[in-house]
Amino acid sequence: MISPRTDDDGEPSYAPSSLLLPRSEEPVLLSPAQQQLYLHVLTLGASPSSACGKVGITPLDVLRTIDGDAKFREQIDQVTVLLSQNVAAALYRSAMEGSVSAQTFFLKNKPPPDWQAEDEPELTADRLKGLSDEELLNRCRASGIDVPTETSPGADSPTVEE
Repeated sequence: MISPRTDDDGEPSYAPSSLLLPRSEEPVLLSPAQQQLYLHVLTLGASPSSACGKVGITPLDVLRTIDGDAKFREQIDQVTVLLSQNVAAALYRSAMEGSVSAQTFFLKNKPPPDWQAEDEPELTADRLKGLSDEELLNRCRASGIDVPTETSPGADSPTVEE
């Protein structure tokens, strides 16, 4: 069992001593050079925590800088958009190489303009009640829902023999 150490306030701490900061060390704002290096490491795909380690800063320093520097906060947002675009490009490339799951995901989230559904009213329980059996079956088929096989009216469901 791991026994806790105590920090400066006598509170238990399970973190390795190398991770504990003395209480006097307050987070600091990153210098412009640290900001640019941190952003660069993020664009290479590092996690925020890993980027902090590579730059020699703490996550608290980053958070304080994000909170106090609107330009840096905007740059973080831009990097996030850039990384998302990288994932979208990889998804597209995978779809073009024949991955059916990638094609399905891509087209569900980014259908061509002429595939957009016309403004259909929201499908509520009341609207479903108003549909005929034929209309309901058509909607099920269009949505890819397996429609049960037809049985003759009044026929009981098949019994299962044990």
